[in-house]
Amino acid sequence: MEITDVRVFPVEINGSMVKAYATVTFDDSFVVRDMRVIEGKNGIFLSMPARRKRNGDYQDICFPISTKLRDLMENEVLEKFDELLASA
Repeated sequence: MEITDVRVFPVEINGSMVKAYATVTFDDSFVVRDMRVIEGKNGIFLSMPARRKRNGDYQDICFPISTKLRDLMENEVLEKFDELLASA
C-alpha cells in the first residue's frame, strides 16, 4: 500500500491540543479524513478519526492494523506538518 497524497490543515484553537487536521490518500483510491495532529504530554502524534460512544469513551473509526503502516502514516503526516510550520 502506498501513500499517494498527504494534506495537512493547521488550526489554532486556544487551549486545544489539536494542532492540525490531516487527510491521507492511499494508492490514489482510498481517502482517510479527519485525522488529527495532537500535541500530547510526550510530544506530537497522529490520532485516527474517532467517534464518541454512549459511555463517553472514544473509538477509532478506522486505523492501521500493522505498526509499519501506522508509523508510515504518522511519519508522512508529521513531516508535512513540520514543512508547513517551517514555511509559515
